[in-house]
Amino acid sequence: MPLLLDGEIDLAVTEEYRPADDVRVARFPLYSEPFDVVVPAGHLLAERTTIDVRDLVDDDWVAPLAGNPCRDVVTVAVPHARIVHTSDDFRAVVALVAAGAGVALVPRNALVEVPGAIVVPVRGTPPLRRVYAATRLGSEGHPVIKAVVDALVGGPGRDLG
Repeated sequence: MPLLLDGEIDLAVTEEYRPADDVRVARFPLYSEPFDVVVPAGHLLAERTTIDVRDLVDDDWVAPLAGNPCRDVVTVAVPHARIVHTSDDFRAVVALVAAGAGVALVPRNALVEVPGAIVVPVRGTPPLRRVYAATRLGSEGHPVIKAVVDALVGGPGRDLG
């Protein structure tokens, strides 16, 4: 986004974890995905069909490193989460959970199957990772930028205004 806002690039495909309100940017949603809870197989809540993340407030957590926006998802969902292990590799996060090192929130598309790790959807409204194309406000009508955005969001003829 800094490159886009500085005029170094004309279009970015990026993601956000909290709704943004930067009026300098036109956003074109591409997709969003929920985060799921990952617990070890022996966890008391492993048999549930959904888990309220507030029920995990006393658990140890495995989370991305500080500075990674996915870590913000954990700290917003569970403000006092006791983060005891960190990794930016979600395969490692899930493996640590499977080994009993804690619980985690992982974006659904980043999940890998690891024996001993149980994936459970979040009860209620789950945290989301939103992926979108972005341009500087006012440039979205440029023919080249419009053609690329059309291709990304599903074809020509879609109203981008």
